[in-house]
Amino acid sequence: MNAHRRFALLLGWIACLSLAHAQVMPRQVRLSFGDSPTNSIRIMWQTDQVTDTLVEYGETPALGSIAYGQQVTYSLQTGILHEATLTNLQPDTLYYYRVGDPQNGFSPIYTFRTAPVYPRPFLFTAFGDHGTRSVSRQNTQNVINLNPDFHLHLGDLSYANGVQTVWDTYLDQVEPLTRQIPMMITLGNHEWEDEVGIGYEAAIARFAMPGENTYNVNYMFDYGNVRFIAFNSDWYQRANSVVRNEMQQWLQNRLAEARANPCVRWLIVFQHHPLFGSVARRGYNQFLIDRLQPLFDQYKVDLVLQGHDHIYERTYPLRNSTPVSTATGEYLQGEGTIYITCGGGGVGLYTFGTMPPTTAYRESTYCYLVISLQPGGSLTVEARRVDNSLIEHFSILPTFNADLNRDGCVDDNDLLAVLFDFGATGNCMATDINGDGFVSDDDLLLVLFSFGGGC
Repeated sequence: MNAHRRFALLLGWIACLSLAHAQVMPRQVRLSFGDSPTNSIRIMWQTDQVTDTLVEYGETPALGSIAYGQQVTYSLQTGILHEATLTNLQPDTLYYYRVGDPQNGFSPIYTFRTAPVYPRPFLFTAFGDHGTRSVSRQNTQNVINLNPDFHLHLGDLSYANGVQTVWDTYLDQVEPLTRQIPMMITLGNHEWEDEVGIGYEAAIARFAMPGENTYNVNYMFDYGNVRFIAFNSDWYQRANSVVRNEMQQWLQNRLAEARANPCVRWLIVFQHHPLFGSVARRGYNQFLIDRLQPLFDQYKVDLVLQGHDHIYERTYPLRNSTPVSTATGEYLQGEGTIYITCGGGGVGLYTFGTMPPTTAYRESTYCYLVISLQPGGSLTVEARRVDNSLIEHFSILPTFNADLNRDGCVDDNDLLAVLFDFGATGNCMATDINGDGFVSDDDLLLVLFSFGGGC
């Protein structure tokens, strides 16, 4: 065998090894919160061949800890799906991690940060109706550039519509985001793949959300002093009356728990289908208005985030379908629920019909939401176009109740309670009136300014 022949064979052997290595290298790495975002995270990925399901992680790039997971299956999967849950993590801590196995190779080292126990400033993003177009990719990059604490996807993710390789295209597209930022999803109508008879199977297998991943895919999580509730409005409308009643009871119980919990200062629901809207092809969803709005009113939900309509549209604060304020820039917490639709994540846009009295602003544009919260301060919403220009922004100003013992009178008892806890830190203290994690001068002033009120 001459030298040229031996060299060609060597190159071919190296190429085969490289190809085999590439085929088992983890891809489509994605994060979501575990059951407690302060101390657990879920990691998912895909390989083209069977490998071990293993995560190496730690608080430095040296890693040092190992967690094993399991494979997840569904009938039309396009590769080997892996899922692992990391637990007993430290709150508000940066972790380094990689996935794979020693024999077949690991991913590069990525990072994530756990949620805080005590309130601190944070920022999250949201959009729905994403897809795999160039606009979709740009919106993904917009979110990456902001480096949010997490991202909410409002449903209609890949638009696979039965073609399972589209899921691969989509998950490869969003991996630069999802490998470092937890993405929390709610299911839309395009996750229901009745074209191939699998319903939500692909989405449920490919995304691991907190709690049980059933057809309901309803769950909740806390970040700081905000309670987030994901509600599957798609299954709610498809299901029979028995299942629908069970889902509605689940939602009511979660809302009631949130409002009874002193740790929860803000309440946000996200789902796919809007209650109120004015696109020409749909308008109001009276079915959801009749059934869900009374709950959102009763428990004074601060924001409802939605997709489905491929536009940007926001209501005034509403009670019983009626605006309680027609201001444009600032609202008071508790005066009404604000409904935001940002279904301009990347697929084709819709046109509007007649503008209803519930709508504060609307625009047929691609969009993403940037929502930030300051402990003891306002919740601020920015809606931005895909070119990052501002659509609008508004703030919800927190309301504080200095009547700590709820006897109807701000008096010496309330003042003494604050003085007794003065200097303490924590997330769930009633004497931390403004919810910033500290019992301080600010809380004392809130009592003094309200002193005598209601007496």
